[in-house]
Amino acid sequence: MINNPDWLKPDEKPDFHQISPDCIEKLVECMESIDIEEMDCDTCLKMQEILIDEIDDPEFLEFAIDNLNELLSCIESGRVNIRIHSDVTGEIKFEAD
Repeated sequence: MINNPDWLKPDEKPDFHQISPDCIEKLVECMESIDIEEMDCDTCLKMQEILIDEIDDPEFLEFAIDNLNELLSCIESGRVNIRIHSDVTGEIKFEAD
């Protein structure tokens, strides 16, 4: 699993995953030569493999894969501090800055 060893989950937000810079870098490498609106199956599968290596929480992993276009849009816009979290209602979402 790819981890950011310098990042700790905050106690007040245990249902929280920060996507590591290594993972983002690998996703960017996949995106360099494609338009995310025209992504082929091989690229999509490669990105899913990268996310599987990154996220060990099955619920967060499923969310990231199901919302791959939103995740890639965050990366494409230059926002690289990307987090996936479950809010108090249990809804999972991305936060990025």
